Amino acid sequence: MRNATDQPFMNIAHRGASGYRPENTLSAFCLAIKMGATHLECDVRLTRDREIVVIHDSTVDRTTNGTGAVSEIKLSELKKLDAGSWFGEQFGGDQIPTLQEVFQVMGEETGLVIEIKDGANLSEIVEQTVAKVRQRRLIGQAGISSFDWVVLEKVKELAPEIETSVLVVLTQEPGVEHRCHDRQPVYCRVDQLIKDVERIGADIICPPAQVVTPTLVREIHSAGFPVRVWGLPKEKDFEKVRYLISCGVNGMTINYPDILRDIWHNEYGTNASAGKGDGT
Repeated sequence: MRNATDQPFMNIAHRGASGYRPENTLSAFCLAIKMGATHLECDVRLTRDREIVVIHDSTVDRTTNGTGAVSEIKLSELKKLDAGSWFGEQFGGDQIPTLQEVFQVMGEETGLVIEIKDGANLSEIVEQTVAKVRQRRLIGQAGISSFDWVVLEKVKELAPEIETSVLVVLTQEPGVEHRCHDRQPVYCRVDQLIKDVERIGADIICPPAQVVTPTLVREIHSAGFPVRVWGLPKEKDFEKVRYLISCGVNGMTINYPDILRDIWHNEYGTNASAGKGDGT
């Protein structure tokens, strides 16, 4: 069984340094690297002409000056949209990047977590993403995550060597377990979650920040899985970050990677190992 506490701590910039720059843009990713993020996290979808672009929503409405579904717009048209002004006038002209453009700014030391959002084009986007990771020789540097477990099963079928992170919905409400968003399960029992993760062969378990406790982390670690947290508040919440580290998590996605960098280095030491928090 793997030692889940024995890996470097993951400071994962959520859609780049999205607390400071427009999310999922090259400016957000470049700033995250400057701020010391160990990994970038991005969301991917397919355009009408089947190119992989980096955008969270299924439409361009919220984060650009355009309207419409990403899947119905060609890449050339998407590139004409302003993906920065919604965040601040100084970012006017930022574009929706392609996955290849994100690869180009990563560098050799930065990891990448690619969240596949496009379940409607599941097989095609998974196949393309896996192919691009292999072509860029990013095995071991780039991993794939999803709330859609069928995506992760498909990744492992095509490329067992690519690390997969299962994004989990956990509830503390007893007796609640159902499926939502098609193939996204909701769990209240950690033992059942672990059993299902083992079945699909995923590598990392990612619970939401609001349910993380030292007991939860220990239970997942005991099964051999690292714990990477998602769903931190959009505002700067230093105490929440400290609490999650104290629980022993192996990393988290965060909009402010500089905050996590400073807390981790200043309070836990640059050589600290994940999973050694003193929370009880």
